[in-house]
Amino acid sequence: MDIKKIPTDFIIYDVKDHSKHKEELLKLIDIIPNNPYNKVSRTDWNLPRDFERKYSKYFYAHIAPTHANAMLEHFKCIQWLIVNTWFQQYEKLSSHDYHVHSGVNFTNVYFLELPDSNFKTSIKIGNKEYEYNIKEGQIITFPAHLLHTSKQNEDLRKTVISFNSNIDY
Repeated sequence: MDIKKIPTDFIIYDVKDHSKHKEELLKLIDIIPNNPYNKVSRTDWNLPRDFERKYSKYFYAHIAPTHANAMLEHFKCIQWLIVNTWFQQYEKLSSHDYHVHSGVNFTNVYFLELPDSNFKTSIKIGNKEYEYNIKEGQIITFPAHLLHTSKQNEDLRKTVISFNSNIDY
């Protein structure tokens, strides 16, 4: 077998007016019942799909359109489609094991609360951790087939809004 390595895109996107959005999104996330999942402190990942997610409606109205436009421009594609959206909160000692997102092109993580960048999403390429700089208020977009994890949180709460997306040419 002949294997050729090709470069791939990792996109860091700055969310405009993040502090305003953060305040509103956290209020809307707070009304969702406490729902731990595996080692994640709180999420709506495993709640029924028809469960009302007001934060998601806000996200789709105020953040997703400008991010989608940036992705359309970057990839020169005709469509950027968000497949699903969920939030995760990590309190002290919580984490998320290595995993991939099958059936989609990209995984996206909006760092709504990231008090320490050492606890950003860790992404592996082969056996090596991909090094990148990220801060609260940014979204990283990366290929969904790459292994990634949320390392054990040591102290302050981290909140992310994750979403999967596909492109079409």
